[in-house]
This record gives sequence, structure tokens and C-alpha cells, in this order.
Amino acid sequence: MEQTAQRTDVYTLLQYTLDLYIASAWQLMGFAPDPLTGRIQVALDEAQIAIDCADFLAGKLKPYLEPEVQREYERRLRDLKLNYLTKQDESRMEA
Repeated sequence: MEQTAQRTDVYTLLQYTLDLYIASAWQLMGFAPDPLTGRIQVALDEAQIAIDCADFLAGKLKPYLEPEVQREYERRLRDLKLNYLTKQDESRMEA
């Protein structure tokens, strides 16, 4: 049986990349272990960059997403940002 290669459109790639940035931000805030080491690490400066990149990609994707998918990304980013602020406050109190 012959397999034909299918082209992956840029919107699918952007969604994949957006999901990676979101997962990375959770890891960098210490809410999930690094999949390679299994260790929890906190790097809030890197988490902020991942969140900013995810926010940017979500904005670029917004016109091309179904409304329910769009709302889900908005919810996920809102949760991410709120948790980041909480972690940032905790970090300030510890310093």
C-alpha cells in the first residue's frame, strides 16, 4: 500500500509550537517536572519568555481557530499568567 505524504499547514505547526511553549512555561514555573530529568526546576525569567511567545502565537492563530478552540487557548493562557503572577509574588516574598 502506497503512502502519500501530506503537507502540514503553518496553522497546525503554530498550534503545536504554542502547546510546547505552554507546557514549557508550566515546567519552568515548577508545576511540572522536566521530562528529561524528572526534576522540578524554577526559572521564572525563562517562564516569562515562554508565556510571551505563547501569547504572541495565540494572537497570530486567533483568526484561524474555531471559537471553542480559541476560547480554550485563552483560558489556558489566562491560567498560565495568573499562576506566573502567583509564583512571582512567592519568589519576591522569599527574597
